[in-house]
Amino acid sequence: MDYNYIKSLLLGGILLLLANCLYAQDEMSLNGQWKIIYDDNNEGREKNWIYGEGFDQSNLQEDISVPSCWEEFKQDYEGVAIYKTEFEVPADWKGKNIAIQFGAVNYISEVYLNDEVVGYHKGGFTPFEFRVNKTIKAGEKNTLIVRVVSPVLYSDKVIDGIGPHQTPMWRGALTGGIWQDVSLRATDAYVVDDVFIQTDYKSGDVSFDLGIENTTTANQDAEVIVNILDKDKKVILSKKENVALTPGVNDLDWKLNIENHQNWGPKNPYLYTAQVQVVKDGKVSDQNDIRFGIREFTIKDKKYYLNGEEFYLKGAFFEGLYPTKLAYMDSEEMARKEIQLALDAGFNMIRPWRKPPPRKWLDLCDEMGVLTVGSLAIECMHRPIASPMLPDMVETEVRESILRDRNRTCVIQWELFNELWQPVLIQMLHPMALLARDLDPTRLILDESGGFANGANIYQPYEKVAIKFSDIHTYPGYNFNDNAFQKMRQVSWTKEEKKAAGYPKLKSPGHKNKPGAMVFVSEIGYGSLPDLEANNKEFAAKGNALAPMYREHKRLEEDFNKVLDASGMRSVFPTLHDLIVAQQNYHGTLNKRMLEASRSNYLTAGYCIHALSDGDWIIGGGIIDLWRNPKGNVYEYTKMANQPQLVISRIKNRNLFEGKTSKLSLVGINEYADEKVTVEMNITDEEGKLVSQDKVKADLTHGVSDLHIGTLQTKGLNGNYTLSTVMKNKKGEVIASNKETFSVFNEATLAVSSKKVLLLEADNKLSTYFTAKGIPFEKFTGKNKKGQLVIVGKLGTDDAFKAQVKAAKAYAEKGGTVFFTEVKGKKINETKHREIPDELQSSDNFPYNATLIPANGLWHNAAPIVTDHPVFAGLPTNQFMGLEYTAIGTTTAMVMPEGKNIVGVITHDRFPKQDKMLRNYIGVGKVYFDSHMLEIEHGKGKVIYSTLNLRNGLSFDPVSQKIMNNILSHYGENMQ
Repeated sequence: MDYNYIKSLLLGGILLLLANCLYAQDEMSLNGQWKIIYDDNNEGREKNWIYGEGFDQSNLQEDISVPSCWEEFKQDYEGVAIYKTEFEVPADWKGKNIAIQFGAVNYISEVYLNDEVVGYHKGGFTPFEFRVNKTIKAGEKNTLIVRVVSPVLYSDKVIDGIGPHQTPMWRGALTGGIWQDVSLRATDAYVVDDVFIQTDYKSGDVSFDLGIENTTTANQDAEVIVNILDKDKKVILSKKENVALTPGVNDLDWKLNIENHQNWGPKNPYLYTAQVQVVKDGKVSDQNDIRFGIREFTIKDKKYYLNGEEFYLKGAFFEGLYPTKLAYMDSEEMARKEIQLALDAGFNMIRPWRKPPPRKWLDLCDEMGVLTVGSLAIECMHRPIASPMLPDMVETEVRESILRDRNRTCVIQWELFNELWQPVLIQMLHPMALLARDLDPTRLILDESGGFANGANIYQPYEKVAIKFSDIHTYPGYNFNDNAFQKMRQVSWTKEEKKAAGYPKLKSPGHKNKPGAMVFVSEIGYGSLPDLEANNKEFAAKGNALAPMYREHKRLEEDFNKVLDASGMRSVFPTLHDLIVAQQNYHGTLNKRMLEASRSNYLTAGYCIHALSDGDWIIGGGIIDLWRNPKGNVYEYTKMANQPQLVISRIKNRNLFEGKTSKLSLVGINEYADEKVTVEMNITDEEGKLVSQDKVKADLTHGVSDLHIGTLQTKGLNGNYTLSTVMKNKKGEVIASNKETFSVFNEATLAVSSKKVLLLEADNKLSTYFTAKGIPFEKFTGKNKKGQLVIVGKLGTDDAFKAQVKAAKAYAEKGGTVFFTEVKGKKINETKHREIPDELQSSDNFPYNATLIPANGLWHNAAPIVTDHPVFAGLPTNQFMGLEYTAIGTTTAMVMPEGKNIVGVITHDRFPKQDKMLRNYIGVGKVYFDSHMLEIEHGKGKVIYSTLNLRNGLSFDPVSQKIMNNILSHYGENMQ
């Protein structure tokens, strides 16, 4: 029996009881109702509002709750405000060390107490405090005034030398003012200044870097005690030592060992509490309690490891925006719900984005066992705007954010920057990484998510030399075909590997990727709208009409309904709810496929879906909405892709001619140990009838494995089919399943029209195809017989060809029909300020002078909608354009044209006017529609304009041929 161990436990218990009786620290919350003056003209100093009497004389006072964001009380206010509160402190606090503590104030804080200056702080998302021993009045009324300068985002104000977009910021809200807790803390003369805890998951060693401050002017002896408490708050280990304290902060390095310790992880989020006390003359002068878990998160052999075991990181991008309190969680219940929804969906990590989350949110992550990333409030993509103050501002954010959270068990990595462009910030990558390493030797450090500047670098714990790391941001958009799948699969592959796989020329996403480097896909996904109608009912019942997201959701519901009418898409989606459900189904399917592609890369160690919840200008990017409701199949299908074991089917050619074959491969994903499996492959037709079945035995190895490579036979098939794959273990239990669809077209389905058409083109692509298929045609001259169908292929740019195009439109005016397979014009730049006009675009100058727009979508939806039109007879219609149309999918559309939409898009600008100065909490930009295929009544005839990639697919894609046949049949056979 270890009597010394028992003795230490007894002593710890006795000391804990004594602490309860003798603990000299005390705390007082200053949260509650304060007074505020919104100093719109920045005249508060001049008018003495920073002093009690001057403040009281102002007639501009209003009530405000502390903590809160200004936006909750005054719509979109930015600039200066001056706060005031009054309070009394106990008389027995006289002679103590008293600190006023602020959880976070955005952005500049000037603090005055009893008309005396206290201090100044710059930084909007980290805690700070001031000692006020000489200014506070124990046993009397005290007056606290705080002058706050917020970030400047939408006005042209320059305040205290800071102009628009020059401060480190979070884009979810302005977050102006005192938005986290304010409190007073009183201690005796000997203070626990700092505690930094490092743990060893193998041995149970717990190392303490202690800073004990002696606030007197003489050397003093005191007793320092460390108690370690288990999850039930029972002391299990204690250490005490008499220490000679010199004036100022004294550094101590202690190590304790927890026998039979428990490691922290998602399956067992076990938390200990370290209780650090400094005792003088038998009385506790100060005490600091810190919860911690024992864990190690690192990289080995190009994989993540948690506590020595391989750990596949499945993350969700997280704005941390809330419906009413904006930057701060509306309630613990809401925060707990969003974390649990992430866990239920199979995520094990949440990536807070550019804002250190409130401490209470991190408390929940610690308790619930979800990993997080330490993300600083340094925005990205040209923000903050460079100024001479910026390096100092950034260093403050790095230092204070890490010091705040370096004892957080859930935080497994510091992410310093994101998508850098500005030289002043690029210059800071290395020095800030070294600063982070000095402040916290224990965690991974990623210098720049996305690797835009120099390619991403990651620092292992306790290392100052980085390793190259492929950190990927990619938003492939709606047309996620086999090539897009393979691009994701071969990120960081060598040229030899790409060649051996049969895709040597594909360029994978990412910046400055190093062949063979470990991959983390930190942003990937595709968006769909929240249920706006249901959300707005919640806003009406529980929201705040002043908050930007309240107004934004209401606007979006109105604008999407207007555009549904203007675009003609009510024929497809009678209600906005119908559109949203269809989007969510579509988004879910694409998210699932993107994650399957990422997981099929043996170099990929994890990913982060964009996003967990909706936010500012990523409305439409989350798998749950702002009120924390799952978005139907967006949530469910993403959950399916997160499972620890997957079987993934790939049919290289999605559309097939009857009798032709396609490569069919099955990929296995396995987070567990190797095992023998059987995979059943069943092909069924549209009525569910079994067409063929096969079964293969395979080794499902840990990681990524090729389970089967074969061919898909199509002899005798015609129509749409589903390939279902079911993977079973040796016990016959289903461990994974999947589905993929494909289509087969026989000769009868692709029978061509025998009616002669007129052809106009600048190359020979269509004439070659028509000749090969036996489609009769003659060249358009302008003098042809009236009332025929004219197909216009590639557009020439010379005057002679343009004259023929003009003649073709005149021909239509007299009763003919002209189908343009190409439209040219000026493409709106996605990266520059732009205006989407309210009026419809005239087609008078088409097909050459159209206003075109990119239409692929990033995290927001821009997928084409295929209407029920004869051009698409025999193909899926009244839906978003699925992979059946992969060969004709295009990323260029005509913006808001007049006429009848045959294939259209309903979407929105990612932020207002694509103006980078408006890219923030105010939300997304204008809702509008595009067209990929448009029918115009032209005199007695018709003109059809299309941006679809129809011509290029005719030589190999049966769907392209089917559409061309439908065009010939519908517009040609029906001619008079």
